[in-house]
Amino acid sequence: MTQFDVVIPAHEKDLPILEYCIDAVRKKISGVRRIIVVSKQRYTNKAEWFDESLFPFSFNEVASYVGGSAGWYFQQLLKLYAAFTIPDISENILILDSDTVFFRRVHMLDSQGRALYNISKDTKIERRDFDRRVADHIRKLLPEIAVENLPRKFQTISGISHHMVFNREILRDLFARVEAHDGGGDPFYKIFLKHANHAHSAGEYQLYFNFILVFHPDKMQVRKLFYKNTADFNITKYRFRFKYHYCSFHSYLRGTKGNSLRARVKDFLWGLLSNKK
Repeated sequence: MTQFDVVIPAHEKDLPILEYCIDAVRKKISGVRRIIVVSKQRYTNKAEWFDESLFPFSFNEVASYVGGSAGWYFQQLLKLYAAFTIPDISENILILDSDTVFFRRVHMLDSQGRALYNISKDTKIERRDFDRRVADHIRKLLPEIAVENLPRKFQTISGISHHMVFNREILRDLFARVEAHDGGGDPFYKIFLKHANHAHSAGEYQLYFNFILVFHPDKMQVRKLFYKNTADFNITKYRFRFKYHYCSFHSYLRGTKGNSLRARVKDFLWGLLSNKK
C-alpha cells in the first residue's frame, strides 16, 4: 500500500474538534504515514506541528490583497503550498479540514495509486452565489479549466467536500500553467490573490478538482462517501450513525440556528457590498 502524509491546517476556532480529527485519521484512514498540523502555534501533541510562518507568504501579505477575508484565503494557500514547504513530505498528501472527523474506514488511493475523490452533496451549483464566484475565480486563473470545459456530468456539482488528495507534481503543473497564463512573472499565490476579492470568491479544492479532471484524469477516480455538515458538536452521536463516512462540525454553524442564519446573512451582505466596489 502506498503511504501518504496528512496535512491539517488548524485555527483556534476548531480546537474543540482537532484532536477528534487526528484520532480518527489514525484509526479510520488507511495508508497514513505522518500527520502534520499547520498552525501559528502548537495546538496538540497528538501530531507533528509545522509553523505557518515558514510558508513563502504571510497572513499580513494575504490581508494586503483581500482585507478582512484574509483568513479564508490564507488557509487555502497553506493547503496548496504544503507539498512544497514541509520538509520530507510525501508526494501525495491528504489535505483535511480540522473540523472534519471520519467515522468509517476509508482508502484515499486505489490499488493503482490513483487518488480517490468525493464530491459535494450540493448540486446545481450554478445557482449558488458562492459557487459562481469560485467558478469566476478559476476562469481568471486558467480558462482551460473553467466549468464549461469540464466533462458535462461535473459541470453542475462541486468537488468541495472537506478533504482532498493533492499530488506535488500535479500542483507544480497547475502553478506553472497559471503563471504562464498570467504572464506577469508573479508566483502562483500572488496571482491567486490578485484575482480574489473581499468576499469568499475562491475554492482551493474546486480549483484542484477542475485541474485534475481536465489535465490528469488518469490520475484520479471519483467515488461516493456519505457525509454531513452539522452544528451539533456531539461526536458520540455521529460515531454510531453508520451511514456517514465523516462529519464536518463547522464553527460558523455552532450555537443556535439564529447564529447560523446571521453568519450566512453577513456573508451574503458582504458579497453584495464587495460586488458594488
